[in-house]
Amino acid sequence: MNSSDQIYQDILQEAQNNPQILGVVLGGSRGKDDIFLTPHSDYDVVVIVSDDAPQELKEKIKSFETSKFEVWAKTLTEFKEHARWGTEHDWDRYNYTHNTAIIDKTGEIQKIVEEKGNLPKEVQRDFLEENLDCYINSLYRSAKYWRDGNELSALIDATESLPYLMSSLYALEERIKPYNKYFEWELKNYSLKFLPWSVDEFIADYKTILTTGDIKTQERIWKGVKKLFIEQGYSKSIDGWKGKYFVG
Repeated sequence: MNSSDQIYQDILQEAQNNPQILGVVLGGSRGKDDIFLTPHSDYDVVVIVSDDAPQELKEKIKSFETSKFEVWAKTLTEFKEHARWGTEHDWDRYNYTHNTAIIDKTGEIQKIVEEKGNLPKEVQRDFLEENLDCYINSLYRSAKYWRDGNELSALIDATESLPYLMSSLYALEERIKPYNKYFEWELKNYSLKFLPWSVDEFIADYKTILTTGDIKTQERIWKGVKKLFIEQGYSKSIDGWKGKYFVG
C-alpha cells in the first residue's frame, strides 16, 4: 500500500468514527472505473461534514492533502451547491456521473451525486438548441472552407464542431457530455439510446473528422443528426439555417 492509499484508508476510518462526517465521495478516474488507473493516478476525495461541524474538522481533513492526494471538506449545504448549473463550477458535474458515494450516512448524499451527474431538465431545451446551433454553424463553415480550398480552416472548424455535437446528443437524454478522457468508455459502457449509428461506426467517423475533417464523413453525420433532432422536436435550430446549410 502506497502513501496515498494509506491516506485514503485513514480518511475512511476517520469518517466512520466521526459522527460529524456524513459522507465521502471518491471523484476522478478512481470514482469511475479501475481501468483508468495508472502509476500516476492521484486521488480526488470530497468529505462531506455536517453544517455545524467546527472549522477545525475541515482543517484536519484538509491536512491530509499531498501532491498526489487532493481532498476537499464541504458541509452538506456546500456540497449541495457545488457545481450547481449556471455557477462557475458547473464544469465539474461530469465528475459525479456514474459515481457512487463511498460513505453515505444520511441516504441523501448519493441522491445529490446523481443529480449533479446529469443535465437539469429545466435547462435541457435551451442548452441543446444552443449547442445544436453552434454545431451547425461550425459544420457550415467547414463546408464553405472545403469548397474554397482552404483545407486547414475546414479541418479546424470540423474539429470545433464535434464538442457541440456531443453536447447536443447527450443533452437529448438529459446527460452531460463526458470529459475527453472518458469519450470512448462512456459511449461503449453507457451508450446513447438515440445515436443513429452503431457505437463503433460513430467512433470511427468521429476520429476521421478529428484527423482529416473529411467532408463526406461530416455529411453522413449531419444527415443522421438532422433527422434525429427533427424527429425529437428540435427543428428550431435546424430551420434557422435553411438556405445556408448545404452539407449533405
